[in-house]
Amino acid sequence: MHDLPDSNTDNTSAIYRAEKLNSLRLQRVKLTLPEQQYQLFLLIPYLLQINAIQLPGFIDAVTPSGICDFNFSSVLEQACQAVGVPYISTVSEQPYAFEGIYAMGSSSSFGQNLNSDVDIWLVHHITLSQADIDRLRAKVSHLTAWFVQFDFEVNFYLIHPNQFRECSLYENCQPLGEEHSGSVQHWLLLEEFYRTHIRLAGKYVAWWPEATGDALLFLGDLKNLPASEYFGASLWQLYKGLNKPHKALLKVLLLEVYASEYPQNHMATEEVWQYCLNDNFSDDNDAYLILYQRIEHYLLSRREVKRLEIVRRCFYLKCGIALSEPQQTQHDWRYQKLTDLTVDWCWPSSLLVTLDNATNWHSGQLQWFNQQLNELLLASYKNLLQFASKHELSDRMRVEELCLLARKLHGFFSDAPHTLPPLNPLWSQNVSEPELAVWFSKKKSQYQLFRGVSNADKLIGQQALFVGKTDVDVVAWAVMNGLVTDRTYWYSIGRNKAYATKLARLAKGLMQNVNHTIEVTKSHLCQPWFYQHIIVIANMDNDVTEQWHGQEIMVDYMNGDILSLGRDKKNMLSSIDIISLNSWGEWHSHRFEGEVAVLEALSFLVLGLKRANAQSQLSVLSCSTKLVKQIQDQLMQLLKLCHQTIQNVSDSQTLLIELNMGSQKYGLHFNSLGMVYNVLASSRNMFHYNRPRLVTHLPRPELNNEPFSTVPVIIQRYIAHGAKQFFLRQLSDKLEVILVDETNILTHSVHDNMTISQLVSQQSLSFVKDSHCDQQAFFNMPQFFRLVRKEGSLKVEPFGVTEDEMGSAF
Repeated sequence: MHDLPDSNTDNTSAIYRAEKLNSLRLQRVKLTLPEQQYQLFLLIPYLLQINAIQLPGFIDAVTPSGICDFNFSSVLEQACQAVGVPYISTVSEQPYAFEGIYAMGSSSSFGQNLNSDVDIWLVHHITLSQADIDRLRAKVSHLTAWFVQFDFEVNFYLIHPNQFRECSLYENCQPLGEEHSGSVQHWLLLEEFYRTHIRLAGKYVAWWPEATGDALLFLGDLKNLPASEYFGASLWQLYKGLNKPHKALLKVLLLEVYASEYPQNHMATEEVWQYCLNDNFSDDNDAYLILYQRIEHYLLSRREVKRLEIVRRCFYLKCGIALSEPQQTQHDWRYQKLTDLTVDWCWPSSLLVTLDNATNWHSGQLQWFNQQLNELLLASYKNLLQFASKHELSDRMRVEELCLLARKLHGFFSDAPHTLPPLNPLWSQNVSEPELAVWFSKKKSQYQLFRGVSNADKLIGQQALFVGKTDVDVVAWAVMNGLVTDRTYWYSIGRNKAYATKLARLAKGLMQNVNHTIEVTKSHLCQPWFYQHIIVIANMDNDVTEQWHGQEIMVDYMNGDILSLGRDKKNMLSSIDIISLNSWGEWHSHRFEGEVAVLEALSFLVLGLKRANAQSQLSVLSCSTKLVKQIQDQLMQLLKLCHQTIQNVSDSQTLLIELNMGSQKYGLHFNSLGMVYNVLASSRNMFHYNRPRLVTHLPRPELNNEPFSTVPVIIQRYIAHGAKQFFLRQLSDKLEVILVDETNILTHSVHDNMTISQLVSQQSLSFVKDSHCDQQAFFNMPQFFRLVRKEGSLKVEPFGVTEDEMGSAF
């Protein structure tokens, strides 16, 4: 144990208890981590104490280093030898860069498992310059990469010692990102640090009530934790839960517990300290166990047994101790306590086996558990929204960060009918299925996807994996979530084998197109969506080519037109499905049927295509019995022509494509607002050219009733269906507001004595107050844009997100 700082008797006693808890946690880390990872863990402060070219993470000679009161030891020397890095015990005469180095989170607790990462707070000296901070960020980025070589995930966070106490200093913190919560949680993050941290080196943290002493590190007081922070914190935890929902559920529920007790602010940190005061350093004094017990007490008081059961399973899985395999886990320091808990919960041994086998869960188990997690997360979020609606949003919270989080969550939790939601694999290492079946429920008019079912008799008691409006919906969902391989056998319940073969053919075609992911950046989320990938599927249903008796070789020879084929001028396209991936990372599926299906599909696609970039992909699949290649080739040609046309339209003119379809000739009119089609002159004037013909330089006609005709053209390009958008122009003493709602209805207003920031805060608070009443609007926060004039022309800029941040992953 380190020497205690001089102070009064009461404070010395408190520091002694805090250090005893710290030593206990360090011992638990040793018991939990594999030996090599534990040696690496011990090296973390050493690599920040010494800045030498021989050591990992070296950037340059002037990178700040050194920790207050750092102690070299034989244990540290042995760790260096174990990992193979030089041991340099030179004491620098330069001022130290860090007040202290601390691990925080689940390390040393019941919640630590073999897949857990380690979060490290580097509380740096107040005098460090921005250049110093930049060098340190570069260094810890190198260190993170170095630790990965050992399969050890370490995340570093640079902390200004006053950032939790002085708002003006908060700008020194990292912006919102994949691993950093930015401004959306502040005091609640500090509370988690207080109850979970381990001091690896440096000053003692003043985390207990009434802590005093010059030698302590004071980061902030939790007495007056603001209600305004719960909303942002809940959004952040839900965002983190997109990858680890079982972990997020526990934290979101703890927020719900805190909100239910507000303004008492009885934090879990206080319970940890009470155990220390009672000289209880047993397994009961564990931050993660205390977190669970607070949630358990809360849910039992509300008689919410179903929620509690899922929470218990999440807690058990987070611990990562397989109680069904005692020969492997009975030596773990948490084994007996967790065994006692599961006995109290009356869990059968079969449930333990199922949970311990989570790495091999099949898609049905995953879908059920995901559904339970999502329901509970949304229930907690709704309760927190209701709480937040009674309070103001924090003035230190960047509203634009809330918008980014909400936009990301909207795509994940949305239950819109055309959405293809992701299936979170959780712990499972393989979700592929050997057999999948599609069944159409006439009663519900929907297609259902099943595993392990080959005939109607086996449907009884089975839970569908996914339900969609079309067969393409369910096949695409299965493919995009990894359920399908080349060996997956397809059944069509209630239909013939030919249809099952068609399903397999569709799945094979989709596998070549949807097995990829895109990087979603802040730039994507704070702007209107556009298409990253479009897959057009022809004739999955009502295939008219089955009744066609011509020769395909003659179609090629005569350069035939599949939209107006032969003497009867027959349209060979009866249905079009669109599978799309947009720039917000969302997959959607839409179907268009009938004689003009392809025109309806093109009209639907063009605005998203207009905003598409060079990396956007176009694919065509034909599920036709005949004319497969001809349909694919002509559809691709038409799709590319429409893409090129909408990209080239000017603000004052319309581009026209003339197109034969069946016995009619259609005109496809493109301008900056999209595309409409109509029947052109009498069919007797049909041209003989059997491919789309582009006619340019036409006067710009009105496309039906254009509600945006008086709106600046630059705004027209940003309008996107489904999002509420504010376009704001700051005048000298007024604010001009152009609002486009979710259904593209436009309103224009001018406000006296108002700034952009004031309106953004006002509308964001209004969203919080209103959205808890409407689940569809839970995460659909407005988008805010600034209208600024640069070099004589009007520009649209996302509000509050700097150019430096725009490209960062999110």
